[in-house]
Amino acid sequence: MTAVDPVDLLAELVAIDSSNPGPGEAAIARYIDDLARRWGFESRVVETAPGRANVLVRVDAGGSRSLGLSGHLDTKPAGELARWRTPPWELSIDGDLAYGLGTSDMKGALAAMLVAARTWSATARRGRLDLIFTADEEAGSQLGAWELARRGLVDVEAVLVGEPSGITTEWEQLSVVSRGICCFEVTVHGRQGHSGLSERLPTSATVAAARAVLAIDALRPRHPPAGEIPRTPTVNAGVRIGGGVFFGVHPGHATVDCEVRLVPGMRRDELVADVRAALAAAMPADVRWDVRLRPDQLGWLPASEIAADHPLVRAAGDAAAQVLGRKLPLGVYPGGTDASAFSQGAGVPSIASLGPGWLSVAHAPNEHVGRSQVRDAAEIYRRIATAFLEGR
Repeated sequence: MTAVDPVDLLAELVAIDSSNPGPGEAAIARYIDDLARRWGFESRVVETAPGRANVLVRVDAGGSRSLGLSGHLDTKPAGELARWRTPPWELSIDGDLAYGLGTSDMKGALAAMLVAARTWSATARRGRLDLIFTADEEAGSQLGAWELARRGLVDVEAVLVGEPSGITTEWEQLSVVSRGICCFEVTVHGRQGHSGLSERLPTSATVAAARAVLAIDALRPRHPPAGEIPRTPTVNAGVRIGGGVFFGVHPGHATVDCEVRLVPGMRRDELVADVRAALAAAMPADVRWDVRLRPDQLGWLPASEIAADHPLVRAAGDAAAQVLGRKLPLGVYPGGTDASAFSQGAGVPSIASLGPGWLSVAHAPNEHVGRSQVRDAAEIYRRIATAFLEGR
């Protein structure tokens, strides 16, 4: 079997624009589906909306054990092209670094997983390895991992998600927790009027909204004790603010959007109560206000966690140590990953993150990944598949 360099494959994937919002995943899904079939694997594209595609690749060596390796096909948009030093959809090499949109988040992991499946299949004794490549992760995963879970298409014992393991340095941790998110809107209603009469009118809705931002920013919501792996929620107040009409008008309405990054065990009713208590203590008495969670998945996307002694965690930790020459600490992924959909939606234990790249360069111009990281990832994934599926 001819060896395939995952960095060469990464160049092919980066060249396909799969921005979300944007072209979406149809083109990159077709490319991967065709490649997997050429390599002799079972593969199918699962379209969940026009132009929105997932790819399910299966490599079956027989036996009862099964494992999923998962990554998302979509990327954030490139943004301001003038801020890119290299073309976003062309892999540009500078020493060990490879630049291009999605290199860290997370086409480097996709390339490594595909190559790992190919090399594992050449010597596999038993087991089934599924590559679960999803749509829509960058916009909430409703057309991707959550929909696959709803359709019963996540049919494995456990899943490893290949989100980047680095934040500021490479391979910082093996993330066993995927944080969730609660997005909510605070609305403020006062009384609109002539700005020359502001002293006689109720508090400006925008001033009250500013107080709401400060109150939420100081919020320390309830959460379960951390245990062996430290974890705390992150509060992001005023991620978006709106209100007012124009000069000369005393504002009578304002809105504040906020989010809380959740940790396992947090309860929706407790968080809402904590938010309301903070606002009640801070808001002026002469305005009306309310709190409303978003009606979609972002209103309450629960966190997920896989047990530290789960066989997949042990296999992943051992494989990373063998390839990298050091043991990775267990940690909490700063954001959310498709692990929440797999664990909460499909009931499949899932590692939140073990992959090449840095979260700190994702979603930004000049995104990049280490070429050596992508090659190491391919070997790490191969060893994980061998250990978990074959007991070797």
